[in-house]
Amino acid sequence: MQTYLLLIGFACIVAVTGRDDQTLRNPREILSGNSRLLSIPHVSGNIAIGPRAHSHGLDFGGHVPRFSLQAFQDPHYIEGQMKKLVPIPAENLIEEEWKAFKMTYNKLYPSPEVEAFRREVFIENRAKIARFNQDYSQGKRNYVQQLNPYGDLLHHEFTQLLNGFNRSTTPRVPVPTPTTYIPSANVILPTSVDWRQVGAVTPVKSQGTCASCWAFAAAGALEGHWFRKTGRLVDVSVQNLVDCTKSYGNDGCMGGLVDPAFQYIRANGGVDSEESYPYEGTDTQQCRFQPESVVAQCTGYVDIAEGDEKGLEIALATLGPVAVAIDASKDGFQFYSDGVYYDPDCGRTQDEMNHAVLVVGYGQEPNGQKYWLVKNSYGPQWGVGGYVKMAKDANNHCGIANQASYPLV
Repeated sequence: MQTYLLLIGFACIVAVTGRDDQTLRNPREILSGNSRLLSIPHVSGNIAIGPRAHSHGLDFGGHVPRFSLQAFQDPHYIEGQMKKLVPIPAENLIEEEWKAFKMTYNKLYPSPEVEAFRREVFIENRAKIARFNQDYSQGKRNYVQQLNPYGDLLHHEFTQLLNGFNRSTTPRVPVPTPTTYIPSANVILPTSVDWRQVGAVTPVKSQGTCASCWAFAAAGALEGHWFRKTGRLVDVSVQNLVDCTKSYGNDGCMGGLVDPAFQYIRANGGVDSEESYPYEGTDTQQCRFQPESVVAQCTGYVDIAEGDEKGLEIALATLGPVAVAIDASKDGFQFYSDGVYYDPDCGRTQDEMNHAVLVVGYGQEPNGQKYWLVKNSYGPQWGVGGYVKMAKDANNHCGIANQASYPLV
């Protein structure tokens, strides 16, 4: 008997919302949490933030292919991927770990063939993580990896589920000229900042397989700045933004921009609460905004100059959390677990940004390595409780200061 190791890669981001249904009917859901059935969504998404994306013609490598549940479960697809596997001795298959993985994340596959394929992917991911962590133990890496709910996904599958900077729509309403942030001169900054410690950050959530990271980043920034103004931490409805900002150029679960979300909130007179308009991880419903359920408002937004890490630091320290875009497409990001994330190949250009997140602080490790404290939307089972420390003052690593913005309240 032989089993195999996979030699395929690429990169990405995603998180999944659990469901209590015995069968997942929504094809955007993949296995994780309380999910019951593997499915891969139909994706051609845009994950960007800031009006600068309008003029840069941003895309994901010039093309964002569409993928469907049928594509990733098709026997021909699986057969083709299996041919790329390298045989290893069967005794190296740790069956108990596979069983534990399936039990932990409630994995159930639609056919024996799909399960066999996913097991091989799991084995390869497990081996890659072990090799990576060995490098970490030898001082060759800055962070560690760990298996998470996405351990049965090929890297390119994981990337293609949600990533995409290829805007497929244009705004149907006027887009105002944004205000550019002018940092305060001679400001003395603290050595570390963490807006969680003062109660300005809501718990980590999961975007599921809906490419709505832009909405989570916008909601998180508004929550933080609303807290600074009122002293009240509110839970803003991400679904409200997913459903109701298409006329501003966003495309629901196919992706969008942060600044148009701020434009919508301003023009709409506010955004509903998460309680009144809960997150569904789909974009099949009409806008269901209820004026009586508004919990936060904004009067506009401010963009930080492209690539200005110092400006980002000053705004973060003196004003509040900031929504940013990053390149989250590198191989190590999928299984990031702890430490300061640094990849010398991480993109720094506008065209390479593919995921929106929220910066809630910064700090420095005992070894002197500086980092940005970033809230992700993959759920708390990813990273450090849903957070990642990203290298700071490292030549705009992963483009973290390329498209930074925050709301005016």
